[in-house]
Amino acid sequence: MTSVRVLVIEDEADKRDSLTREIDNFFDATTSEIEFSETFSDATRSLLRSTYDLIVVDLILPRRAGDEPADVSYEILEHITESGLNNNTTIVAISRFEEIVTEHSKAFARAGIFLISYGDESHWKACLNICMQKVCFSNTYKFVIICALELERSAYRAVNDQSFEYGELTSFSGLDIREMQLAGVRGACVVLPRMGIVDSSIVSTRILEVLKPDIVCMSGICGGFPDEVEVGTLLVSDVCWEHQAGKWRGDSFQVRSFQEPLNNEVRVIIHQILENDPNFRLLESKYGQINVPHVGGKIAPTVSGSAVIASEIYQQQIRRQHGNVAGIDMEIFGLHRAVSLSQTKPICFAVKTVVDMADEQKNDDIHDGGAILAARFTVAVLVKLLE
Repeated sequence: MTSVRVLVIEDEADKRDSLTREIDNFFDATTSEIEFSETFSDATRSLLRSTYDLIVVDLILPRRAGDEPADVSYEILEHITESGLNNNTTIVAISRFEEIVTEHSKAFARAGIFLISYGDESHWKACLNICMQKVCFSNTYKFVIICALELERSAYRAVNDQSFEYGELTSFSGLDIREMQLAGVRGACVVLPRMGIVDSSIVSTRILEVLKPDIVCMSGICGGFPDEVEVGTLLVSDVCWEHQAGKWRGDSFQVRSFQEPLNNEVRVIIHQILENDPNFRLLESKYGQINVPHVGGKIAPTVSGSAVIASEIYQQQIRRQHGNVAGIDMEIFGLHRAVSLSQTKPICFAVKTVVDMADEQKNDDIHDGGAILAARFTVAVLVKLLE
């Protein structure tokens, strides 16, 4: 687990010591860093300055050093909920005063903050323990890879990076997780319950809220558009939109292309990887050649939709939406949209290999090889991002 940052906002020494003992007993001393604020003004500065994994707060505090303690419940609630750095932090408020807990319980519950009484020792310790378990799990994975199919996840068995480890299956919060490790950094690969934008959006959102990775990405296989790509092209989604979003008027369809772009800093890193190894020489290895035509890689626009496309007529209709669209799949837009609406805003990218032209000639001949190429390239990008 990566380092855990904890902020304890408490002015009473005995209570602060009890909270600290619980935190120290739960987290390994080498993985936790505890900061303390004894006044409301100190707490405000800390919330505006730093991001924490866990905040434990009292509601009766001196506003400044030397002041008498006062009820600052609403001020604390306002500062925490409006803190851009800590609006996704696990927070628990613990008060000695039953009347304070009763009065403010609904407001804190609406904000997603645990509010409990310090009078019941077993209760507050159990609640704090649950919060720390949540923090512990959400800090487990620095990167998460999303795949639509088990075939795409199994491709990571063929990754040729010596620092990569393909781990065991586990689950959390309904997520189908395969643990992985890259250069000593823990990650996970999650397979969607079903293909498509809906499952991609929902699962991506759950990953962002529960696992809170610094990097979330997608790899696998996709269709392509003639004149833009060939079968075997490694395609990185530049901007992505949903080709089914729009308005039918009579027999014509007017697309509403709400586009989600690739972050420019990530784009530069990926572009340089493609430039430095255009023939994917570094992706070949003793683990076996990749059974895909080596035609290079490309950063280009892609579209997503809920249906598998195996129709040249429909493919041409989608192509008219944007002259330079290169790839078509069923999930990328869902991931990009989830990240765009998230509070954490992790690094995000999607890599898929073109295995057909989304026409009547679709077949499974290079699905395995295409998934392996995308998996190996995804790991190469992750190595750069984790440096």
